[in-house]
Amino acid sequence: MESEVVKTNLLAIAVSGFLTMLAGLILYYFRGSISTNIRYLLQIPPLGVAAYIFAFNLFRYYNGSLPDSFAVTAREIIVSTLISAGIFFIFTVLYVVIIGLVDRLG
Repeated sequence: MESEVVKTNLLAIAVSGFLTMLAGLILYYFRGSISTNIRYLLQIPPLGVAAYIFAFNLFRYYNGSLPDSFAVTAREIIVSTLISAGIFFIFTVLYVVIIGLVDRLG
């Protein structure tokens, strides 16, 4: 089992690096079009790390393989995405409110 965890981790790192590079190349190619909206794209690297961690933990939870059913895999991804999006939303609102308050006080 330990060998499977190491293999899964190494594959996840390789895929994460490849996808980050691909996203970077695409963003670089379209840099003229997206430069005014870059604030929406700055979250890509940490989201890539979060996706890597999720994929690694998914494979570890299912003993080095995907669940037997596509529906189970889809449910795992959807539930994780919804929870993560909710937490991202809450953190963003809190950051904006707290920084706004501190800015007004200072």
